[in-house]
Amino acid sequence: MSLKHLLLILTLAIAATAVDAKNFYRFKDSNGRLVVKDYLPNSALKSGYDVINESGRLVERVPPVMTDEEKQAERLRQEKLAEQQAKERKARLHDRMLMRQYRTIDDIKRTEENQTASLEINISILNGHNKTLEKKLTSLQVSAADYERKGKAVPKSVLNQIDATKEQINENNASLDRYQAQVEAISEQFKNDLIRFKELQAMRVVEQYTRDQTSMPTTTKIVCEDSRSCERSWKLAQIFAHENASNKLEIVTDSLIISSKPKTDDQLGLSITRIPDKEDSMQIVLEVQCANNEAGEKLCKSSTIAELKQEFVQYISQSEG
Repeated sequence: MSLKHLLLILTLAIAATAVDAKNFYRFKDSNGRLVVKDYLPNSALKSGYDVINESGRLVERVPPVMTDEEKQAERLRQEKLAEQQAKERKARLHDRMLMRQYRTIDDIKRTEENQTASLEINISILNGHNKTLEKKLTSLQVSAADYERKGKAVPKSVLNQIDATKEQINENNASLDRYQAQVEAISEQFKNDLIRFKELQAMRVVEQYTRDQTSMPTTTKIVCEDSRSCERSWKLAQIFAHENASNKLEIVTDSLIISSKPKTDDQLGLSITRIPDKEDSMQIVLEVQCANNEAGEKLCKSSTIAELKQEFVQYISQSEG
């Protein structure tokens, strides 16, 4: 027998074995017992089943047929998941935009001022116009009262001017409300952007600190171990910032504390950010800002700042009394 004929016979034998191979069905019966049959009852179609081979190995797992309510619930779950994923993608794009567009929080503040400048001008113009209109209205109303005291009818022209002046004041007030709402919306957006920008900056600082702990001389981090100590440390961080920053605190939120920047060579600005870490812990990052000159740079590298950072760590790490 030639090798070619032998291979053909083996191939046919394997194919015949595959054809003869039989699958079985494993499912729970009406009493909840796990059974294996060589046929599939209709009840198993609804409750779900496993397809296994003669060796007992799982070939396929068929889930239960979903009810209409379950299908609706699954659709809602998938829609919610897709919505959450889209939200996360949008947030990541926004984070990248923030870090590309701005270098400092002063850049964010300047951009906010530029966007609200024209609105503030319009508000100022309308307020000035309203003052003029209110004076005119008062004069017209006095004139109308004089006619009435003399027992004369108020001229129609005076009444028309009073109505027109009131209407103009109302239109101006509506415009003022719209402009003010736009200013507030812009301010709220930039406030959120500033907070997020500082959080992203702090995350980068932590990453750099992890790689090289000598590379960030004005930054310190600590890690707390549970939610209670985290909250207490954050409250202590606020107190520390209030007592040690040279100027007032401009921003205080659940994740960010920023004081006004230094105005003289001997002043300090503080920025404290908390970043969620593991389940019940966080990292608190302190940044010290000095004046943007040679004297300020010297101050930030001095032993005074080193001692301040050490004091910060000790202060917010103190144990419960």
